[in-house]
Amino acid sequence: MTTTTQKDVATQIYRVFIDATPEAVWDAITSPDWNARYGYHAETKYDLRPGGAYLVLAPSGDPTHAPTEPIIEGEVIECDPPHRLVQTWHALFSPETTAEPFTRLTWEIEAHPNGTTSLTVVHEVGDAPITAALTSGNDPNAGGGWAWIISDLKTLLETGKAIGG
Repeated sequence: MTTTTQKDVATQIYRVFIDATPEAVWDAITSPDWNARYGYHAETKYDLRPGGAYLVLAPSGDPTHAPTEPIIEGEVIECDPPHRLVQTWHALFSPETTAEPFTRLTWEIEAHPNGTTSLTVVHEVGDAPITAALTSGNDPNAGGGWAWIISDLKTLLETGKAIGG
């Protein structure tokens, strides 16, 4: 596997407007009943309190990890449902990503007067260039990164089905 790195990006910011309530967006992010249905279909578990654990489990069919093996880990730093979630984020995809430091991920959810909700994802990738390449979607072997995940989250909430079925 060839991994590309992106050293010039310290913070990635993604924003999408979703025709759903802030509570629905919050649940889609934090509830395993929802978060395994979009993106890379990996169940995500949160202990939603400062200091609580964050784990993403390998999706079924992942050829490099056993089912239910953690592929991302972290810790909840701040939790203000359904408005803001701040956490650490550390990929365990490979020895190279595991060797990189933890990064910081912030989910900001805001209701708008027109009935939509904005979701802003801020990923501070700092000294983690391999993680930056993967999450930005710039590694052709890694899928679409955060843009893919939040686009699929939006599609699922608005249509009831994920992109591609």
